[in-house]
Amino acid sequence: MEFYRNMTIPRLLVLLLVAACCVSCGPQVIKGRAPFISISGMSMAESNLSVAFDIRNQNGVPMTIDMIDINVTTDGAELTRENRAYDLTVGANSAERVLVEKQPDRERQALLKSLESGELKSLPFDLKGRVRTVEDGYLSFEQKGYLYPVPGKPGDFRAAVTQAQGLQRDEKF
Repeated sequence: MEFYRNMTIPRLLVLLLVAACCVSCGPQVIKGRAPFISISGMSMAESNLSVAFDIRNQNGVPMTIDMIDINVTTDGAELTRENRAYDLTVGANSAERVLVEKQPDRERQALLKSLESGELKSLPFDLKGRVRTVEDGYLSFEQKGYLYPVPGKPGDFRAAVTQAQGLQRDEKF
């Protein structure tokens, strides 16, 4: 009988260790990660530039965005910017598209025309910004890449990202 009493404590400890392992190895839901925002399409008609941005939620829970600030620059000058209140819910592990229409300055228009005509093979860009979510506050993102003309589609451009960084939560901004 005393043997069973002496074995109760080690069995209890082993049982607690197994329970702790099961809990720690359970499914982990990603939360608080910044969305991955990319240029999914760009077109220039006359002097108006339309840019479609894909906003990908990398979290395992829905993301409610109430403000966006997306800025695309080329050669250090602004190509397009969207900075305003927004009402957008992006489902868990899914994406939504935001369309921005602006009129870039004449110098940016000339760069896009040079890219369209083939005078330039590519155009480097920086995409920076942040979103404010109801769940996590401000989340920042930053990318670098190149714009290319779409063959057979005059005025259309595609983007290739070469570097993404700064996907983080902003505590104070």
